[in-house]
Amino acid sequence: MAAGVLGNRKKVIMTKVSIQIVTWNSKRYIAECLDALAQQTFTDFSVMVIDNGSGDGTVKLVRSEYPTVAVLENFRNLGFSKANNQGIKLSKSEYVLVMNPDVVLEPDFLEQLVACADSHPEAASFGGKVLKLGTQAIDHDDESGLRESVKSEIIDTAGLVLYKSRRAMNRGENEKDQKQYDRAVEVFGISGACVLYRRTLLNEVVVKNEYFDEDFFAYKEDVDLAWRLQLYGFTAWYTPQAVCYHHRGYGLTGSEPRQVARHRKAVSKLLRSLSFRNHHLTLIKNDQLANVLVALPWLILWELKILGYALLFERFQWKSIGSFFRLLPKMFLKRSVIMAHRKRTTVEMRKWIV
Repeated sequence: MAAGVLGNRKKVIMTKVSIQIVTWNSKRYIAECLDALAQQTFTDFSVMVIDNGSGDGTVKLVRSEYPTVAVLENFRNLGFSKANNQGIKLSKSEYVLVMNPDVVLEPDFLEQLVACADSHPEAASFGGKVLKLGTQAIDHDDESGLRESVKSEIIDTAGLVLYKSRRAMNRGENEKDQKQYDRAVEVFGISGACVLYRRTLLNEVVVKNEYFDEDFFAYKEDVDLAWRLQLYGFTAWYTPQAVCYHHRGYGLTGSEPRQVARHRKAVSKLLRSLSFRNHHLTLIKNDQLANVLVALPWLILWELKILGYALLFERFQWKSIGSFFRLLPKMFLKRSVIMAHRKRTTVEMRKWIV
């Protein structure tokens, strides 16, 4: 039904918003994602699915059921960063919405988010209130395994926050939504699960012809870009009126040691390795020595915790450390470009470190 609505939208040469969705074996999510786009009250947008070599029929589904959705098919997994860079370079719109295939937008999401962006011309990125989306069996007595999505009142992200330890976390994650984040505010950055970028300002922060750092492959690339945008003097805005839901995969599900350990075991070694390595690459590229010295006690304490845990209980992280050092020369070259163009002082950046 919804696919037909999307299919009947008028074709335009240039739209105000280009929506791009990077997929990799995302067939179980993509239909719900695209159906929600078909229900948007704001209609001046185009959609591109950039597929990273899926083997589950994702591309076939999109091409057969959503004929007006453009598809860029990569025949191997190029990573989240490079695939998104492909989409940004191909599109020509005023805004670019980067979103995961497991995100479902409320009908007025784009209307609210674009209104926020239009009212803050100095800002580069924008995000809404993202709540968690779960699943439950359609019929508990049915052995087919069919499941349906269930919207929750648990916050997934209300923007990014950067701590003195240099952990970049989702603001409000795992809290029950009790309207404690119902005020539009500037934030450090926006999670890459669903973020709207202003193209003209995004073009200002390109480094080595890359928006997202392609050496990151996946994970922390959104934090890296958010930090760079801040260094260049561009703000990020969170608006609670724009609501969407997210089937989050890799993310902390609790703060107790047993919960953390249980969660980490459920996540693949590759993803944990990328997150561990890219966190430290982000610091090399974007942090400033004066601010490191101010927060040194918190930073040292956290590093001892994560390095100690990784080296004792995740021995595969030794390879991550090796990869980190191999990439250091490239990171220092990118850092030199970033620092040469930064507009914000260390004191101005310090207000985002809590």
